[in-house]
Amino acid sequence: MTWEQADERSKPVLSCPLCQGTEFDTQRGRLDSRWGITSHKVVMKICQRCGLVLQFSAGRGIFDFD
Repeated sequence: MTWEQADERSKPVLSCPLCQGTEFDTQRGRLDSRWGITSHKVVMKICQRCGLVLQFSAGRGIFDFD
């Protein structure tokens, strides 16, 4: 076994908690607070099998209006 093979085996694979699907579409977005002072950047993974949306934080910005 080479190091490349060992690395490929140790990589975690994202799976849907609902249907155990492993194929996802990726979308990026932003959630603003109620008053618009803070915003949270998110990466959304959408399961191609069942449509469940998983949200992951991509950072936080204060007064980030772009």
